Amino acid sequence: MTDRVTSRLRPRLLSAASLAAVLLIIGGTQASADPGPQQTRFKIDWSTCEKSPQTQCGTLRVPIDWSKPSGATVSLAVARRPATDQQQRVGTLFFNPGGPGDGAAKYVVEVAEKVFSPTLIKRFDLVGMDPRGIENSSQVRCSVPVITPDSTLFPKTEQQFNQLRQHNRAVGLDCLDKAGELVRHMDTVSVARDHEALRLALGEDKINWLGVSYGTQLGANYAQLYPTHTRAMVLDAALEHSLPEVYQLTGEIMATEESFNRFADWCPTADTCALRGQDVRAVFDRLVVQADQNPIPVDGALRPVTGEDIRMGTKGLLRFKEPSIFGPDLSWAGLSRALQKAIDGDGAAFAVAPAGVPQDSIQGLLAVACLDYVPQVHTYQEMQQRLELGRQLAPHLQGASETWQVNLCIDWPVKPVNPPRTLHVRGVPTLLIHAVHDPSDPYSWAHGLAAQIDGSALLTRTGDGHTSIFTSDCARSAADAFLVERRSEANRICEG
Repeated sequence: MTDRVTSRLRPRLLSAASLAAVLLIIGGTQASADPGPQQTRFKIDWSTCEKSPQTQCGTLRVPIDWSKPSGATVSLAVARRPATDQQQRVGTLFFNPGGPGDGAAKYVVEVAEKVFSPTLIKRFDLVGMDPRGIENSSQVRCSVPVITPDSTLFPKTEQQFNQLRQHNRAVGLDCLDKAGELVRHMDTVSVARDHEALRLALGEDKINWLGVSYGTQLGANYAQLYPTHTRAMVLDAALEHSLPEVYQLTGEIMATEESFNRFADWCPTADTCALRGQDVRAVFDRLVVQADQNPIPVDGALRPVTGEDIRMGTKGLLRFKEPSIFGPDLSWAGLSRALQKAIDGDGAAFAVAPAGVPQDSIQGLLAVACLDYVPQVHTYQEMQQRLELGRQLAPHLQGASETWQVNLCIDWPVKPVNPPRTLHVRGVPTLLIHAVHDPSDPYSWAHGLAAQIDGSALLTRTGDGHTSIFTSDCARSAADAFLVERRSEANRICEG
């Protein structure tokens, strides 16, 4: 996705410049029993995927409202890549790359060799589904743009705050008018039930999960609902969905600021840093102030780049220290180059809604977030308190973080149906993997989620960056071993 809003990574298969331009939104009532999938027959008509002859593509139809299994339906895009060694096939592996707002199908179809290890490709049928409202599944399409030239997530006046609230409500009402009931049923629990329908359509008794970032929340919700149908889970970069918004925000503000400070300490002596030899904190602060005073024009962008845009874009580019499968620009070196270009008058890497990028994907993402999270800011006085929280905890980024974007859900016209709550998953072998210096999901969240999954193991990676299986051979080999054999070393540590 590319725009003012980003999703919890899920790194997109886009340029880093587009990724840097995006900010994020993110993670119900817990159901005691599933009302739909066991009661309905599901079928997928498979055909060869156009971009991958070894992969099958299809469409699954499920109820929009799982409490009404015979009601209106929604179409979901699915991709399956059969295990290359059918004699040693372990089973089916469901994959979700994060978000919310990213689809899984394209990863299975287009870049499976980059995303999945040779072991997983050999031993598992790899299955990815675009969640309801996302990518090639039935989408939420609205006519009122989420992001406008005057949009701000950090309102400095009561007038700006009131404009934020009014616009949020206008977007929500427009989406309800254009997309109808789908907007009321985009929550994570509904998506988990969709995956149970997918299991039934595949004819599998048990499935396995590889969930990344937001995908950890989705996988954990599925396992709670369907523990007897979950063989094993690997959850990388845990999203902890049991905290009140202010506590989640506080942890994330501090984690993101810490990552910025680690970047600022790395940069002066790093050969690949475009700001080598400089006081990076001072350079950054000066750039933010200057951009707020004199925004940087960008051809084709929705508006000139402001200091707020630079702070929020920096958050996105902190996600990987080293280049990964998502390209060289989505890295600390890429961030340094983007900052140097902004200093030189080219702010394209931080532009809001670059030319040619629609806002369609934001609308589905927003619908998920506003059903899963409950804003705790309702008045301008409370917003002033939040701004001060950001300034005190994060002198440089001033609160820029993914959870901060829950502000876009203030006055959303649909009540959250899946608010933060504690899970209790029993009987599902689970390995959690988490980096100590994750800029998006604080390390403590891994321990919080582990406490909600009985018997789960935790692998700690001591390095930087959001997610580990894309950057760490140690983490990837541990994930492979766990998914194949369902065992792991207790309290294992991966360096770097």
